[in-house]
Amino acid sequence: MASRTLWNKILTAWLAVALIAGSFASVAGAATVTLSKLILSASDVTLEIGSTFTLTATGVYSDSSTKNVTVYTDWSSENAAVASVYNGTITAKTEGTATIVAVYEDMSQSVNVIVTKKVKALTKDAQTLNLRKNDSATIGLTATYSDNSTENVADKADWTSSNEKVATVVNGKVTGLSSGTAVITAQYGSKSVTVDVNVEIVNRVEADKKQVSLLLQGTQSITLTATYPDGTTRNVTSEAKWSSSDDEVAGAVNGVIKGYGSGTATITAEYGTKKTTISVDVDKTMKLGVDADSVFLHVAQTRQLKLTAVNADGNETDVTASATWTSSNESVAFVNKGLITGVKSGTATVKGTYNGKTVEIAVDVDTPRYLDINPSKITLKAKEKAEVKLTATYADGSTEDVTSIATWTTSKDEVALVLNGQIVTFSMGAAVIKGTYGGKSASVSVSVDLPSKLTASSKSVSIGVEEDYQAVLTAQYADEHTDTVTEAATWTSSDESKATVKDGLITGVAQGTATITASFGEMTVKITVNVGLAAELEPSSRLLSLSLGNSEQVKLTATDASGVSRDVTAEAKWLSNKPTVADVKKGLVTAYGQGNATITATYGGQSVAITVRVDQVTKIEVSDLSVSLKTGGSAQVKVVATFVDGKTLDVTNQADWATTAFRIATVKSGKITAAGPGKTTVTVKYAGKSAKVAVDVDTLKYYQTNEVSITLKVGQQMKLTATATYADGSEADVTVPSLWTSSKITVVTVKDGIVKATGKGKATITAAFAGKNTKVIVTVK
Repeated sequence: MASRTLWNKILTAWLAVALIAGSFASVAGAATVTLSKLILSASDVTLEIGSTFTLTATGVYSDSSTKNVTVYTDWSSENAAVASVYNGTITAKTEGTATIVAVYEDMSQSVNVIVTKKVKALTKDAQTLNLRKNDSATIGLTATYSDNSTENVADKADWTSSNEKVATVVNGKVTGLSSGTAVITAQYGSKSVTVDVNVEIVNRVEADKKQVSLLLQGTQSITLTATYPDGTTRNVTSEAKWSSSDDEVAGAVNGVIKGYGSGTATITAEYGTKKTTISVDVDKTMKLGVDADSVFLHVAQTRQLKLTAVNADGNETDVTASATWTSSNESVAFVNKGLITGVKSGTATVKGTYNGKTVEIAVDVDTPRYLDINPSKITLKAKEKAEVKLTATYADGSTEDVTSIATWTTSKDEVALVLNGQIVTFSMGAAVIKGTYGGKSASVSVSVDLPSKLTASSKSVSIGVEEDYQAVLTAQYADEHTDTVTEAATWTSSDESKATVKDGLITGVAQGTATITASFGEMTVKITVNVGLAAELEPSSRLLSLSLGNSEQVKLTATDASGVSRDVTAEAKWLSNKPTVADVKKGLVTAYGQGNATITATYGGQSVAITVRVDQVTKIEVSDLSVSLKTGGSAQVKVVATFVDGKTLDVTNQADWATTAFRIATVKSGKITAAGPGKTTVTVKYAGKSAKVAVDVDTLKYYQTNEVSITLKVGQQMKLTATATYADGSEADVTVPSLWTSSKITVVTVKDGIVKATGKGKATITAAFAGKNTKVIVTVK
């Protein structure tokens, strides 16, 4: 196929020459014209089975004229079974080779024909090639024929490149020549494939200088670096294309820029598809130089600069005095004939201009590199003062206390104000005090009356619907003193349909759970509130014995997760499994028929069962009708039930026991325990019957303290002792269990008998125990 293309080109050139020669011959005169040559349009032909190819026969005559003699030519095939021919049209029949012979006026030419199997598919082993300049890569080419056989046809295919300046191809071997892109096409039979080729494709090109200043005839070398997609780089200075926007000002050859005339020009460097530019400034007379690019000064300090003009001949001249000098901010730095004077803290740019040229010098006047503030965190009370120090560190390494000359600000002036580093606090909160000097800042965090810890009286509260709980919020400060801040805090509820809160007073609205949040200062605490939920239910009786027609009220007590109990009889849901024996309404159980029934009470997610027996027990009797105890003491009382058949049974553990005053005495399974002084009654119930036990605890004869009047100084403290004398004549130290109170805590406080003087004045200390009390007069001087 490649040779066919070459032959077509030769034939076209020959015909052109013959036509030109023929035109000259016609002018020369009418000579005898004879056939001098027979030319066919191809010398080699490759065809697939079943395909055709038409040859053209051209006669070239002695006068250089030509004629298409295809139809006048005798055509024959030496192997018609492989390829036949008619009027120049070759038809491929079967795989093999054949020679086609063309005869015209005793002249003959032949064409070699190769017949291949029909190509069903043509596949390549590469989609894209990325090559560097002068690198090569080979594309594999496989033909799949109609009989599904395959063959490597890289050396048989016709290969072409869309841009032979970028890449060439020979039998599938691709060679990169210059930066750019090309498409390589391989054709074999009736099929073709293409491969994209990228040669020297770069992400970017960069010059090592973006701006160049030259004297007339001066030069400057530029290095051009190409960065490839894989991140590698290469110097492509000599391979790039260099151009100038104004060749009369400056030009560039292989990266060397030369100044030719006064003015400015832009040099462009191109490599591949990328380019970059360099600005060139050419002065045929001079350029300026200064002995310092940047200057650091303190206020009132000076620095003399020297400005030098370089002439075209290379001579240097001091033009400091004759140049024009300006400052971008004369309030910071002033300049006169190159002498810079620091005026105040800040930055400025000083410019020196001479003969159209300008140099710039960056000036820092007392501009710190950084500021340090000490301390960086302060905790104060309202109306207190504190002092901070601001230190500047300059570029030359020197430091200075700039507290008094810095600018001071506060984030919250209602919390704290600042003047020259002196901080004064006003009210609770947090503020950030900032000191600014020379464009730099440093800050200190100030906390005023902010607690270090915030505590609620309870983390979890259980209350009933329409029931209240007063939460108490306590703040602890850095000095470890505490304050009650309940009313000063901000209170919110996560679900006011379940519970509301105001000044710490939590009110249950509906059964469910809500989270109460208290915020004070910068801190918050949370309280979980369970409304109408019970951890435990306890009926006043788990076993009732009733006579027909009689009723007995059962009291239902719910105990929440925090241990607080309350009567929920009216709120609970009551149900009887046998209403014909015993029915219930709001805890009131009524007997209607002989037998047993079970009453179920449900509240706050809990349930409890009560057994009811109708007409079975005639009476119950206790072992003791009265009990006398001291606090902490106990006594066991038993109860015996007598049934209708005359039998008796100890039902102490099955009976329901209750006390009218649990602060005086508690009872469980008949065991009465004295809790505090006083009198109460313990009631026992079983099967609808009841009995009572009178309980007397800590009956006192006398109660007194060891002092009735004391005198103290502020800050002094004293321990008082309280003694109880009982009816039996025994005595006991009851200082700790006694309740101690002060009429004026601003004068004196008391706890467990320990009296502490807090301020001058008089106050009365009261001690109470078992229903009796005594007083102590305290004078504080």
